[in-house]
Amino acid sequence: MSAYEGKSYGRNAEINTLYKMFQQDRDVSMHGPRRLGKTFLLDRLVEAAPSHGWVAVKVELAGCSDTRAVFRELCTGISNARSGGEKVIAWLRQRLGQFLEPRTEAGATWYQPFISLDHEAYFERLIAAMHEDKERHWVLLIDELPIFLKALHDKGPAGVTAARDFMNQVSRLRAQYSRVRWMITGSIGIEPLARAGNYMGVLAKFDNFDLNPLEEEQAKDFVKDRARDGYLINRDEITEAEAEALIEAVGWRAAFYLDALAQKLQGTPETTPERAKLNVEQATKDLVKLSQSATFGTWEEHLRKHYQEADREIAFNALRALSPSAQGANIDAIMTQLQQPNVTKDHLRQVLMRLSSEGFVAVDSWTVDAPHFSFLNPLLRMWWCQALPSSTL
Repeated sequence: MSAYEGKSYGRNAEINTLYKMFQQDRDVSMHGPRRLGKTFLLDRLVEAAPSHGWVAVKVELAGCSDTRAVFRELCTGISNARSGGEKVIAWLRQRLGQFLEPRTEAGATWYQPFISLDHEAYFERLIAAMHEDKERHWVLLIDELPIFLKALHDKGPAGVTAARDFMNQVSRLRAQYSRVRWMITGSIGIEPLARAGNYMGVLAKFDNFDLNPLEEEQAKDFVKDRARDGYLINRDEITEAEAEALIEAVGWRAAFYLDALAQKLQGTPETTPERAKLNVEQATKDLVKLSQSATFGTWEEHLRKHYQEADREIAFNALRALSPSAQGANIDAIMTQLQQPNVTKDHLRQVLMRLSSEGFVAVDSWTVDAPHFSFLNPLLRMWWCQALPSSTL
C-alpha cells in the first residue's frame, strides 16, 4: 500500500479520475504552474498503476534536445516501471527484435543497441509493442514536453520543423496504436510554441485536466503530517492554529511552499491564533530572505530560459511593478510603470496571459478592458519585492 493512499493530500481522487479517463480511451494534457505538484501526481500514477491494471511509464523530457534522447528516456522509464519488472523488459526486448542484433555489451543498458541503430524506428516499434500487448494496458506519462519542444525551437527554423515533425509523429502514433494512452504535462506555455510551429491541431486531440492546489483541510493534514512524520528540522508538532496560520501565509496552497514555510517554523507549538500567527510571521521573514534563492530563484530562471528577449523584459518589468503591493494593479497602471513606449497594451496583455498560465500572477477577469493582476504566490511576491530581479543580469 502506498504511503499516500490513505492521505487526504495524496491526490487519490485525481488518480482515480485519470485512470477512468485512460480506461475511456482518452489522452490527457495537464499544464500548469511549477511547484503545483504535477511531478508528484505523475509519480503517484506510476505507483498506483498496478492496482488499476496498467503499466505507467514516466518520461522526463526537460533535459532532452533531440528524439534520440526522448527514446532513451522512454526506455529508461520502462526500466523503472514498477509493474512487470524484468519480465516486461525481456518481453519488450524480444518484441523489438534484439535477437537479430549483437548482444548488449557488459555494463550497457538493454536498449543501447536500438539507440545505436535507428532510434526513431525503434521508438515506433516500442509503441507498437505496447499497443499489441494483450496482457497489459500501457500509459505514457510525458513530463515537461514544452521544455523539450522549446529546446528544439531554439535551434532555429530547422528546430521548429523538428518540433512539428515530432508532434505530428505523436499524433500519428496515437491514431495508429490506439491502445496506448498518452498524458503530457508542462510548466511553460505550450500554446505559443504550438502556434509558432503549426501543431495546435495535435494538442486539440488531448483532453485537458486541471490540477488544482490542495484544499484547505488537505493542506492542514499535509503540514501536520510533515511535523509528525519527522520531515521538519525544528518541529515534531504543528498545531491546528499554526496550520491555519501557515495556510493563510502561503495563500497559494502548493505543497512545496507549505513545506518550505513549515521548515522555517520554530519555537514552542502554539494553540492560540495570536501566538501561532506570530510564529508563522517569523518563519515567513526567514523564508523570504534574499538568501533563499534556491526556493524562489527558479522563477527568475524560468523567465530567463523560456522567454524571448522582448517578452522577457516586459515580464520582468511587469512583475517589478506588481511586487510592492499585495493588492497588485490593473493593466493600465502596469503600462504606466513599464516605461517601454514601444510596448502596446495588447502585447502586455499577451505576456500577462502567459504569466498567469505559468503561475506568476492571478487575474480578476479577462473579459474587462482593464483586468487587475496580483502575484499568485504571496511568498514569491515578498521575495521578488526585495530581490527585484531584472531582464539584465
